[in-house]
Amino acid sequence: RKRSTDAARHIMEECERLFCETLKTTFLVEKDVGLEDSLMMDLRNTHVGSKPIPPPHQSTTIAHGQPTPSASPDGRNYPSERGLITKYVEIWDYVAGARFRGFVAEKEDMATMCVFFDKDVVGMYLKPGLMSLLELASSDHFDCTDIVICIDRSADSEDFKDLMRSLNWVGFELTMLEAWTGSEGCISDRYVFLGMDV
Repeated sequence: RKRSTDAARHIMEECERLFCETLKTTFLVEKDVGLEDSLMMDLRNTHVGSKPIPPPHQSTTIAHGQPTPSASPDGRNYPSERGLITKYVEIWDYVAGARFRGFVAEKEDMATMCVFFDKDVVGMYLKPGLMSLLELASSDHFDCTDIVICIDRSADSEDFKDLMRSLNWVGFELTMLEAWTGSEGCISDRYVFLGMDV
């Protein structure tokens, strides 16, 4: 039992390690609790007038009033309910030798599976893995309405272009996560987001 709990925690931590500020702000921070960071800058005021603002506590109190320690690898405090995220996933494609990490976020009648294509994955033969991801997202267990691929911008430029072209041919389109962030959407410095209805 402990090993499965440790594995689940490891998958969650590895997925969150891949988050850029845009994804952290969009999916990890509970709305209306004062923990949102600006998508524009990471600036924290330390003084109001001449009085210093006390530093934040090392635990966050969520709706039921119980403090929860931070499990975030970057040391920030996020509520234990993980904002909008309901599941973390790690998928191995043994054909290509690729590993995909991701998460499922839910809000109202919408569920999105977001999967990271890091620079090591870009350039591999991904057809079997992509088909498995699409089947998994549409399965009864996940029942996602759409899937978002987060492609690492630091990948080899030729491989990056080829993957973008291939995913576009399959039906993926550029997205700015408007359904999650509002009508303005957002752009990440670390990832290009491609989405498709499942």
